[in-house]
Amino acid sequence: MDERQSFNLIFLPGFSTKDVASDVSGRGVGMDVVKTNIQKLNGSIEIKSSPGKGSTFVISLPLTLAILPVLLVQLGQQPFAVPLSMVREILPIDVTQVQEVGGRATMVVRGEVMPIYPLHYLLGWAPEQVAEYGVLMQTAEHTFILAIDGFMGREDAVIKSLEDFRPKGVAGVTTLSNGQIVLILDMKELMQGLGEGRGVPRSSFIVRDALAA
Repeated sequence: MDERQSFNLIFLPGFSTKDVASDVSGRGVGMDVVKTNIQKLNGSIEIKSSPGKGSTFVISLPLTLAILPVLLVQLGQQPFAVPLSMVREILPIDVTQVQEVGGRATMVVRGEVMPIYPLHYLLGWAPEQVAEYGVLMQTAEHTFILAIDGFMGREDAVIKSLEDFRPKGVAGVTTLSNGQIVLILDMKELMQGLGEGRGVPRSSFIVRDALAA
């Protein structure tokens, strides 16, 4: 049993660390109810814990029908939307400044080394051009640069869920004022597709040779 499986024991029905139940605790119900209700919302809960330091519970819930400020980015001529709450800034990408550290592409932003992930790589698309811009994004767990071909500005998007068919990495769709349908990206799910290493090789970012071939 690895560390993650050990942490997940607290979600089992009836599991308790107390020898004697009191009026308010000890019956192994609380965390079981928490996980059950989160799963009903198609969400997830993860535990991170370090002895002597504390524990962190990360709850992720899917986007539902709501108005959400988004940043419209482009991959080729295809627009996508990312939640504006995750965006810290937009950066120009200088290919010569992209380095490979520990097998993954990185850029230095104000003295801090940031992993950089091309959007085409996360989606499994063939690259059409070299990414010109990077969106510095921050989630509850990671700070990274999303490499894109361009951006179209900010929009207040009405999110519509995809109940019958939802592609991997897509949280929902929205319709722009011009009638164009845009996919809203689920960055957490896209990041999970990278595996434990959380790395993209520099060769996947520098696509000039691939385009010339």
